[in-house]
Amino acid sequence: MLEVSITASLKEGYFVENESRGHVWKSDEPESIGGDDEGPTPSELLLSSLASCKLITMRMYANHKEWDFQGATIFLSILEHAEKTIIEKSIIFKGDLDEDQIERLNIISEKCPVAKMLRDSIEFKFI
Repeated sequence: MLEVSITASLKEGYFVENESRGHVWKSDEPESIGGDDEGPTPSELLLSSLASCKLITMRMYANHKEWDFQGATIFLSILEHAEKTIIEKSIIFKGDLDEDQIERLNIISEKCPVAKMLRDSIEFKFI
């Protein structure tokens, strides 16, 4: 299993420099709450991780099945922060896929490693 770890360093204000395996990226908060808007917010990075994982998992599954999956675009939005976070999800598929294949890919997307890590604290709402 691939070890997953990052190093994150708080710089000035809310600016954070993140590093993993030689890759460096930044995160920050919008100016409206005191940040300098130098990068995505932590919540945006979380959604990015989740969306990337879902897309990669669907690609791996479709490749294994030899389906005509030519890619997808996923839209995620955090709707609620009360007792449970709800993430709204919409996926646009590319390729010659029938309804059963699209349904199966939607199900598979929920089985990606990041979704599994978050499952107990996030409910996904399909749109």
